[in-house]
Amino acid sequence: MASLPEPAGPPDFDTRPCEPLRSTLPLWISECVACGYAAEDLSSASEAAVAVVRSDEFAQARVEALVTPEARKFLVYAFLLDRLNQPADAGWSSLHGAWATDDLGDAAGAIHCRQKAVAYWRRGKAEGVNFGADLVSEFALITDVYRRAGEFEQATVACSEGLDNDDVPPALEAVLRRQLTLIQRRDVTAHSLAELLSQK
Repeated sequence: MASLPEPAGPPDFDTRPCEPLRSTLPLWISECVACGYAAEDLSSASEAAVAVVRSDEFAQARVEALVTPEARKFLVYAFLLDRLNQPADAGWSSLHGAWATDDLGDAAGAIHCRQKAVAYWRRGKAEGVNFGADLVSEFALITDVYRRAGEFEQATVACSEGLDNDDVPPALEAVLRRQLTLIQRRDVTAHSLAELLSQK
């Protein structure tokens, strides 16, 4: 994949970058039209990946991806990563699928992708696999994922647990406190760190 442009500003609360990188999302993952293999680079694949792609489970996963083709490749890639024991990356790919469905106005598909992301991350955490830079960052991210999916009770719990940590960085504390307000408003829309910067 060719080099991508650098974002010109702060990301959304769920780390989605701003423009011009934001619009390159469709280029992040490619999907083979013949076999369904999805990856950043289709020119090569490990033996383990090939075995997964040839499995009945993989074929079923492609059929069951309840999203548009633009987002399906991210979920297919997530399934592959999960089978290769990379649940954290699988969750991130599912979140990228949510971004793709957001862009298409597919609310149901976006919720499905976010629920898949949470499921992969929870499975990974149970196995001791982190999906963020630190615990507070993980709580901040999953709070936004829950909120965007309309799962406000879970979002409140995650947000509160994040704030209950010791030595929460000021930037993350600001995000989490802003999330509490958004949750109370039943707001499921995207919000950017730029909002917090503009309030200073």
